[in-house]
Amino acid sequence: MWSILRVRFGRMNGLHRFCVGAVVICLITLDLSTTGSLAQGRLRTDGLCIAGGKHKTRPSREGAGYDECPEYRENSCCTAAFTQILATSTVVHVDNFHWGRCGNLSQQCEAFMIRVECFYRCSPNAANWEGSFRSSIVGVPICSDFCINWYAACRNELSCATNWIMDFNQTADGQNYCPSNSNCTTWAARYGDARTMCNTLWGASFNYTTDAQNCIQLNGSVPNLAARNANVSRRILPVQQPSGATSTTTPPLPLSVFCSLTLSVLTAVLASSS
Repeated sequence: MWSILRVRFGRMNGLHRFCVGAVVICLITLDLSTTGSLAQGRLRTDGLCIAGGKHKTRPSREGAGYDECPEYRENSCCTAAFTQILATSTVVHVDNFHWGRCGNLSQQCEAFMIRVECFYRCSPNAANWEGSFRSSIVGVPICSDFCINWYAACRNELSCATNWIMDFNQTADGQNYCPSNSNCTTWAARYGDARTMCNTLWGASFNYTTDAQNCIQLNGSVPNLAARNANVSRRILPVQQPSGATSTTTPPLPLSVFCSLTLSVLTAVLASSS
């Protein structure tokens, strides 16, 4: 297909080439904007945690029994009781979702899974990337160095699913089972690299990000982690408008509409010259 386009492009005059180029740029940019390559999310100003039943309504301080995820203790969207699940010697499942359908995870891999779970369930910052589905997050710009270390720790683990949100067979109460005709293969075989793993394992929850100053860090050893991530969010995210608020500025023309108009112009130009 691309060879045909190159031949036809070579036969076009300057105006035609300009129109085709504009359409191609539109399509590429539109694709990037819908695949997580651009920043997603809105800075929450309502002080709420992620809705859906897996989080507290509002973050608050937790006291005794908060045995894991210490970076979020002072302002947590999860309860102390939940952290005790993550503090067990081997985490077999969280709620009814099993991490090790092909065998329990190694301690080094489990440690990274716990850090991810701490962010999702306990960090109030996670609500900035709340998805449209219940209890979901979308497009969190996770730091690439964390992904690289996570992948290195888990590359030899076994799994029967690639996308842990979509691929498992799940029951009404949230238990997950290997898909029919699936095999237990290594994470290295399933993902191949850290970027693919971070962008795939938990569906669209995370977006592998190489900009160290503008990514969300999940490494619990980072000083003042919660405050650091909150500062990043304030820097990179637009503020979410309160419900019912009206904007005083004219919104930009949506990219999809601009591309559609450009394509219409191109069609008219080509028709008039044929």
